[in-house]
Amino acid sequence: MSGSQRRTHRRRTGSTARRYRPSELVPTDNRRHRIGPAELLASGAVATVSILLIVLIWIVANRAIQDQRTETLDRAEQNLKAHAAILAEEVRHELLLVDQSLAILQDAWKQDSDRVDLTLVQKTMPALASVSDDIFIADENRIIRQDILPAAVGQGVGAAYVTFPHGSLESFDSDGNRNREGRLAVGQTATPIDGREFLMYVVRPLDHPKNWLVGASYRSDELPRLFAESNLGFNGIAALVDAKRGVIQAVIGPSARRPKVDVSKSPMYEAIQRGDSGLWIGPTATDELQRLLAYHRVPDRDIIVVAGTPLAQVMGPADGLAQGYRSVASVASLIVATIGGMMLWGLFTLRANARRHRVFERGQTELASTQTDLVTARARANLTAMQLHSLVEGSGEGIAILDSELCLSSWNPAYVAAARLEPDALCVGLPLDELLRRQAQAGAFGPLEDLEAEVARRVASLRTQRDRAELPQSGPQDEPITLHARGVPDGGLVLILGGATFWQPNPAAKAMTNPEDEEPAPAGSASIEW
Repeated sequence: MSGSQRRTHRRRTGSTARRYRPSELVPTDNRRHRIGPAELLASGAVATVSILLIVLIWIVANRAIQDQRTETLDRAEQNLKAHAAILAEEVRHELLLVDQSLAILQDAWKQDSDRVDLTLVQKTMPALASVSDDIFIADENRIIRQDILPAAVGQGVGAAYVTFPHGSLESFDSDGNRNREGRLAVGQTATPIDGREFLMYVVRPLDHPKNWLVGASYRSDELPRLFAESNLGFNGIAALVDAKRGVIQAVIGPSARRPKVDVSKSPMYEAIQRGDSGLWIGPTATDELQRLLAYHRVPDRDIIVVAGTPLAQVMGPADGLAQGYRSVASVASLIVATIGGMMLWGLFTLRANARRHRVFERGQTELASTQTDLVTARARANLTAMQLHSLVEGSGEGIAILDSELCLSSWNPAYVAAARLEPDALCVGLPLDELLRRQAQAGAFGPLEDLEAEVARRVASLRTQRDRAELPQSGPQDEPITLHARGVPDGGLVLILGGATFWQPNPAAKAMTNPEDEEPAPAGSASIEW
């Protein structure tokens, strides 16, 4: 097969090398690599150990929190139970004092009723007067016949209490002592204590006349004092509850300002009636505030003593410690997770480095092969370029080659002569429009009325009809010749000046290809196809 009949074939640079990116020395392997069994096992072990350590940290932290809460609650429960028991015992002693005092008056009345004078009781029985505001003797109609308060004589039992603070808000000093004037004592800096006590009576029958009785009102001075000493905290409460009727007899604390008196249908009342003493957590019946309550029944009396403190205050220290435990556990978990993440990162980094090293070594081998192929390709390209240069120089037709910017890059002497130009009229980089303008000025396009319009028309034709442009002009002897244009893949043009008789384009020919992408013809061939 002759060189003119043999078609060239496209090939890639290098015989076996893959195509490289311009910015890469070695090819980048972007494929996802499967994790091997050993790496998978190591990763699973690290993740499992990290998770187990975090779980263990939180188990220990939660157990410590629970133990602290239990210990705090137990301590508060024991403290409240002790306060309730002490209050119940003090109330029992006060009621016993009233009973004994009334028994003495009962015996004195039995011996000689004419000699009994209650106005002298405050002097002869100061202990009774300290816990009672009213001591009276009433007939069968409950009309008072004698009273330590002269204004109450002739009135019904309890009538005198309209002028006393029982059943209304009362202020106590911060130490629990009764503040009868409602003023802050000199030197007193702590907050006063609010209290409210309702009407309670202790009565004994007299032997004569029939159905007469002696009685005394009861108010507890120990209740506010023990409340002050118990340190039940802000919104603490101490109260006396009637075990039969379910009403509040006395209440000390902030809830005394507007208490709910009837608590018979409340969950608190149901709870405190289940035994003589115990604990209960829930809303307090007087003000619905959540409290830890301890209750204790006064022996041989229908009175239940209740002492309570807000649950939030009880659990405040434990909640603070719990927050600290959680913070420490969070930090420890973060440290464990960070260490585990760093170990996994190190494991995969080592794996990636090993993979990159293998790719780099393979790339070096391929690069060496590619460099060999490149040297061979450059030698072939140089040979082809020399053959092409010899062909262009020896051609009888005028040939000029323009680059992708349509600027002159090379030409042969025949083109200069056919274009009617001087040898020094052309230079590398000369634009297409300037090339045509110089030919027009040399008279290659004949007489022109508008030279620039003709140049513009020819440039437009060459740009739009790259493979079909055939523009007539005059040769050096005014003979008619034709300018033929053929486009090349890089966007440039090949201009051929020749007569119509000897230039016939080959319909089967193809455009000139880039010498770097085409396999060159054999060394002995001088043919080239357009």
